[in-house]
Amino acid sequence: MQIVTMMGQMLESGKVTLSNKNKEVIEIIAVDKKIDVNAKNKEFIKDVISSVRDGGKNISVTERAKEIPEMLKTAKNTREMLIDIAEEFKAAGITITLSYEGNLVATMGAQARARLSRLVTGTKAIEINSLPKLIELGI
Repeated sequence: MQIVTMMGQMLESGKVTLSNKNKEVIEIIAVDKKIDVNAKNKEFIKDVISSVRDGGKNISVTERAKEIPEMLKTAKNTREMLIDIAEEFKAAGITITLSYEGNLVATMGAQARARLSRLVTGTKAIEINSLPKLIELGI
């Protein structure tokens, strides 16, 4: 995962706005080893997460139920990967924050101050700042 840290260290400052159908959906702002990802469109985020979870397939509920064991394995692997990335960011002094409509939802990396959320995430490097907003985004 060293490439992730290297990319974070190379990012000095800047702003990127992603749009879908002429509507801003994500704004990314980077300043001094801190990157804020601000989700502006909940439906777009849910669609992206759903596509990732389903592998881009449009499948029935019955077919989805058959894939639950594989989905659980994928979720476990994704969680482990996120923990590795967050701990690497923390060691490198880089912070990534996820916001929804300007409200802080989660922090990972150097400025994460996980207390209770550590019991869920398994690391001090990921802090859940707003569980209701995290659930609202479908994460």
